[in-house]
Amino acid sequence: MDFFRRHQKKVLALVGVALSSYLFVDYVKKKFFEIQGRLSSERTAKQNLRRRFEQNQQDADFTIMALLSSLTTPVMERYPVDQIKAELQSKRRPTDRVLALESSTSSSATAQTVPTMTSGATEEGEKSKTQLWQDLKRNTISRAFSLVYADALLIFFTRLQLNILGRRNYVNSVVALAQQGREGNGEAGVAPSFGDLADMGYFGDLAGSSSFGETIVDPDLDEQYLTFSWWLLNEGWLSLSERVEEAVRRVWDPVSPKAELGFDELSELIGRTQMLIDRPLNPSSPLNFLSQLLPPREQEEYVLAQNPSDTAAPVVGPTLRRLLDETADFIESPNAAEVIERLVHSGLSVFMDKLAVTFGATPTDSGSPFPVVLPTAKVKLPSILANMARQAGGMAQGSPGVENEYIDVMNQVQELTSFSAVVYSSFDWAL
Repeated sequence: MDFFRRHQKKVLALVGVALSSYLFVDYVKKKFFEIQGRLSSERTAKQNLRRRFEQNQQDADFTIMALLSSLTTPVMERYPVDQIKAELQSKRRPTDRVLALESSTSSSATAQTVPTMTSGATEEGEKSKTQLWQDLKRNTISRAFSLVYADALLIFFTRLQLNILGRRNYVNSVVALAQQGREGNGEAGVAPSFGDLADMGYFGDLAGSSSFGETIVDPDLDEQYLTFSWWLLNEGWLSLSERVEEAVRRVWDPVSPKAELGFDELSELIGRTQMLIDRPLNPSSPLNFLSQLLPPREQEEYVLAQNPSDTAAPVVGPTLRRLLDETADFIESPNAAEVIERLVHSGLSVFMDKLAVTFGATPTDSGSPFPVVLPTAKVKLPSILANMARQAGGMAQGSPGVENEYIDVMNQVQELTSFSAVVYSSFDWAL
């Protein structure tokens, strides 16, 4: 006891230091485990977001193939290429018979008579054939460009719609689960932050929740929003085709149907056509396909009325209004313009690779994306048009489970994946 009294201050100081050290170590351990838990929750959240994002893209790919024929069938019907070819063949047959008669005749008198008849018939028929060739050229090229652009816009718009909906439904369900947990703990039902949700583990719990989306995801709202794809499938493609036809007339009308083109000349014509389609008014103006993808406001309720399963009066409510406004903002963004341009470019690259075969292109090396074409090779325009007509069938075909090379290549565009990720990760708790 005497020792304790003599060293009381030192002992108390030592005990204080020891206690402080213990509390400090305990605090550090708690903070360490807290940070570790937060990192684990955030890692789980990111993994779940990535998994659901990838699943969303697969759903979009399936939807694109399901809608493809609804879009491409009216485009193919608008351009009666086969009918024009049949008319040209019918114009050719009488001439062939006259030439056969001429070659089999030995009488000089008959030989003098036949050319006169042939000349008159040919002169009258050639005018019609010239117009038919002009129609064939315009229709074949317009059809190919319309299909490439229609495919690109369908891919872009479907990805945009499904990523907006997927993000909205996912986040709303997470917030609802978090609020239910807070209410169970007697806390105010204020929408938590993303970090709070990750800390509470709701991103990880969501995947296994049997109640996911039962009360938060609004199937009627989703259906209303998705109904707006009707515009591109029924109206938007038509204005797109008119835009294409004007560009084709300006670029291709001066080109004679009898012309012979080199591959470089063909590439230049294709490039000029694309430029006029993208920016019909001013080469420096921003690329914009809003009117092809969404209807004007005065026609929104008309579009909603096209849904046969929706018996309610077509009304654009506040939530649907926000979704449509957000969609329009994305469509008019510079990122969207770049994505659409890249989609079209990738589709036209496949198109040009196929046309290069007409010029005797050799198979490309694995490291080179461009076909090897003889620089002096020239091909008559009718042969090029015949190849273009065949490619249109490849652009138009498609259904779930059926491959389409053009769609497959466009779906692999990196800018499209990056844009989809931006849309999917743009959280807004107000939604």
